[in-house]
Amino acid sequence: MPIQPTQSADLDQLALLIEHEKCALVLGPLASCDAQGRPLRHLLAREIAADFQQKMGFALPEPDNLALSATAYLQRPNSSRTALEIIVRDFYKRHTEPSAILKEASKLPFRLIFTAAHDELLQKAFLQTRRRQACTDFYRFAKTQSDHYENTPEGQTFLFQLFGRVADKPDGSLVLTVGDQLAFIDSIQGPGKETHLPAGLRRAMLECEAFLFVGFDYENWYLKVLFHILHFSDKARLVFGLPEGRSAQMQAGTEEFFRHQYKFSFLPDHPLTLLENLRQRIDSSQNTPATPPENERSLLFLHHPNDKDEAIRQRISRQLANVKRTHGLRQTSIHDFESGETSQIQARKIAEASAIILLLSADFLADDALVELAERAISQSSETVIVAAVYARETAGVADFLQNRIPVFPAKAIPLSRLDEDSGAKKVAEMLESLIQILPKP
Repeated sequence: MPIQPTQSADLDQLALLIEHEKCALVLGPLASCDAQGRPLRHLLAREIAADFQQKMGFALPEPDNLALSATAYLQRPNSSRTALEIIVRDFYKRHTEPSAILKEASKLPFRLIFTAAHDELLQKAFLQTRRRQACTDFYRFAKTQSDHYENTPEGQTFLFQLFGRVADKPDGSLVLTVGDQLAFIDSIQGPGKETHLPAGLRRAMLECEAFLFVGFDYENWYLKVLFHILHFSDKARLVFGLPEGRSAQMQAGTEEFFRHQYKFSFLPDHPLTLLENLRQRIDSSQNTPATPPENERSLLFLHHPNDKDEAIRQRISRQLANVKRTHGLRQTSIHDFESGETSQIQARKIAEASAIILLLSADFLADDALVELAERAISQSSETVIVAAVYARETAGVADFLQNRIPVFPAKAIPLSRLDEDSGAKKVAEMLESLIQILPKP
């Protein structure tokens, strides 16, 4: 009986979640292949196993298993961890072309991508496609973690390598052996908070409504442990998985385990086909305006261009992603120092906006040009134009400036900077959404 392709409704739902930055992509070890379709992880394992056989005189029983090959390599007399990581580094220096799956994944607007790969081929795929820039970081097991997710600019992808990244100078941080796998488990869920996943990244995972898994062998014992300690699906309504490799013929018990324990929906399409179909749907929706051009509406941010205010704008903007799409609001932004933007263009943006958000701070109120633009924006407030202020960072004179003319969030006496970054931005976004909801439909 032929396998039926993924239902159109599932594709539409996945595409919508990806566009709304509510779906994360998780790439497994089988997603990166050579030109013949052979997983690089298996080729690396065979190279290590061949080196072992040459020096020890007998073959390993599972030469495709990287963890076992690496473990056996380190158990040889006079072996060293540095020598093992040099083999891994040199292997990836010879394999420099991203697989078709990685290239297709780089074209999709995922906000968050996790990968089990040690190499930087996905980063290279982003550069080749030139569709989106990726911000990157990696897990350092048994070490204090950096937290760069919140610094990811709006509209860019954050790529996180779960098992470390190949470095020119080996530092022992790659998850290679069976012992490394166990140490990774202890590190990521141990009592020391500094070794957990970065807090910003964990919060982003909790906000995801779906995860798309590509390139995994579901019969692998370690995958079940990984899902348990990372809590991928605790609050997700949907978790989609693609059976690959040996797991393309999964045992019935394995499939039932993932369906019941992790709410998996296994999709029948080949990974590359699925990613291509998702891209076609997203490209089609982006090329079709939600409203005719003459009725296009915009949500305008008016703010100072300093890094702190820009970071606040980005957090609020991400929280408003769904309401912008629901109400057909194209986002735009102006500030006094924007290169090449004339006062006439700024005035036109204000006049054409359906919703205007002022981000107030000491820098904002000290800038005469911005204050003048703010007064122009406030004068636009009407039944068809929403104007509101966000008290972004603490300063004097906010109440005097606003004079009860427009609503201010979270409150006149409480700057957003006093609140937790994520919960505060979410609360303000909810307040703004309650105003935007009353806008007349286009």
